[in-house]
Amino acid sequence: MKGHAPFRIGLAAAVLFILILGNIQSVSASDQEEEIIEAVPPSESEKTREEIQMQETMEDKGREIEDSMMEDMDLNQVQEAITELLGENSFDLGTAMERLMNGEQIFTKENFREVIQQVLLTSFSVEKETMVHVLLLVLLAALFTNFSNVFENGQIGEISFYMIYMLLLAVLIHSFGTLSSQVHDTLTGLTTFMKALAPAYFLAITVSTGAGTAMMFYEMVLILIYLVQVLLLTVILPGINVFVLLELVNYLHSEDFLSKMAELMKTLIEWTLRTCLAVVVGLQVVQNMVTPALDSLKRTFLGKTASAIPGIGNAVDAVTEVVLGTSVLVRNCLGVVAIIVLVILGLSPLIKMGFTTILYKFLAALTQPISDKRMVGCLSTIGEGCALLLRVLLTVEVLFMITIAILATSFFQT
Repeated sequence: MKGHAPFRIGLAAAVLFILILGNIQSVSASDQEEEIIEAVPPSESEKTREEIQMQETMEDKGREIEDSMMEDMDLNQVQEAITELLGENSFDLGTAMERLMNGEQIFTKENFREVIQQVLLTSFSVEKETMVHVLLLVLLAALFTNFSNVFENGQIGEISFYMIYMLLLAVLIHSFGTLSSQVHDTLTGLTTFMKALAPAYFLAITVSTGAGTAMMFYEMVLILIYLVQVLLLTVILPGINVFVLLELVNYLHSEDFLSKMAELMKTLIEWTLRTCLAVVVGLQVVQNMVTPALDSLKRTFLGKTASAIPGIGNAVDAVTEVVLGTSVLVRNCLGVVAIIVLVILGLSPLIKMGFTTILYKFLAALTQPISDKRMVGCLSTIGEGCALLLRVLLTVEVLFMITIAILATSFFQT
């Protein structure tokens, strides 16, 4: 038994060596498999899954930024101004913003067509009674004039003409005064809305474009409000009333003695409106060429500096793009909603002024063959006055819309 002991020990050692060697090989094989697994690139499905997760994360971040900006802008003041001007439950600013940011339409063509038809019918029903009175007075004046010519009594015809003319003058002055008051109220409402909109839109421009561009917008809004309140409401509108009154008084006499003064008033009014439009648009175009570029340069420098930081540069760049893209979306949606509100505020007066202008011009053309030229001149004068009121309203609408729309194009890239 003792002679077999070394053999058993050697056999056990050989078996142990074989086991250890096998274990080492298995360990090395498993390490190689792990290295091979690590070397294998991820599949397309894994890449797609990661991209989807990243996209969902960015969308969630964008929604958070949208909600944060909507809260910070505090649109309650703007909504209160809209409610005061348009009435309760007329236009919901928050709902319109959400629908625009989701890519939905606020109004359809059918709704727009219904609004225009309703405004036209309302304008016709309001002016119908005035038009009937005017036609009756003009026909009555023509009748008295013809009868006086038949009986060869010019004094009776002249007295009857002046009596009817004074009645017509009272009707026309009352009608034009009502239209002028409506334009005055509309301009006041537009300035009230812009005052309420300015702080919220200022914040949206600051986040999306920069403080310099936001200050440019605020300055332009203040300039426009000053122009409307000081120049248009206190100078231009009374000037239009004076022009109409001069023309009507001029037709009292058979001779022409105030037409040149009225023509001068009309020329000054038209030149003032054109100058305001040219100056304001020119200032905005020039400032929009410089100020947004400076803001873009500053943000581009900061973005490139942050993206160059090792480890977090790509993340900072991605988050910056999401923040800026979302802020631009919120800014443009707010701008679109503001323009829509401006259109709604001015739509009814604009259509009414245009309809009334055409109506008085049509009455002047219709009664010219049968009536006295002074009667026809009165009707034509009211039509010209309504056209000037329409031009004032259009000028203010265009100035406010351009101020909002021109900043929506101030988009920069990092």
